[in-house]
Amino acid sequence: MGVMECKLCGYDKKLVEAHVIPRSFHEPLKQGGQTPLIITSTPGIYPKSSHTGVYDKEIVCEACEAIFSPWDDYGHEFLTQKLEDAKYIGSNREKLAYNFGQCDYGRLKLFFLSVLWRAGVSKQRLFNKVQLGPYEEKLRQVILSKEAGGVEDFSVALSKFDAPANETGILNPDRTMYEGVNHYRLYLGGYMAVIKVSSQPPPKCFDGLYIAPNQDVFCLVRNFRESKEFMAMVYTVKNSRTPR
Repeated sequence: MGVMECKLCGYDKKLVEAHVIPRSFHEPLKQGGQTPLIITSTPGIYPKSSHTGVYDKEIVCEACEAIFSPWDDYGHEFLTQKLEDAKYIGSNREKLAYNFGQCDYGRLKLFFLSVLWRAGVSKQRLFNKVQLGPYEEKLRQVILSKEAGGVEDFSVALSKFDAPANETGILNPDRTMYEGVNHYRLYLGGYMAVIKVSSQPPPKCFDGLYIAPNQDVFCLVRNFRESKEFMAMVYTVKNSRTPR
């Protein structure tokens, strides 16, 4: 590929193949020799198989891609760690949440924010529901500064499905509202990261759940088979037709 403007540093450079969602999250989905299916609820976009995940050749240069690497590595390490039974929080033997304990707040939050920014600037149709508007530039500045900001700045909360990552598949990021506050949802290895993209205060429903410095990270547990995401996947696959 020839020289193009890097969307992160702004300089004209040779760009590299950059995975929006790190490839390390794609590998476990190939267990059993299966080719992972990428599914989006966007009309007109058909489920497609992919051995390598979704990457974009028109986002960043090699030097800027390297900025993401330590955050991607930490995010993958954090979200793929073995979960201990003693750290689950539940009622009547039902698992309701998991306590990860404390994390490296800066690296974990910058991981999620950098994935969201990559999805926002990508031209791949899988990410066309991520329209960040003026927050695209704000996120770019956060990434360049390598400062995660306070809890209320692009707040991040976690939940996970009660199914293995190779069952939950690859879902496209999308936008939703919680108590009238705009958020984006990222799906990574069986987890869902909810990111507040709004100048409004965080909604009360996430009190104590947003990732914060020097505090334990709590992750809600969701029933995958009864989730809207599972029903959307089933509907999309059943109603898809091979385009001519």
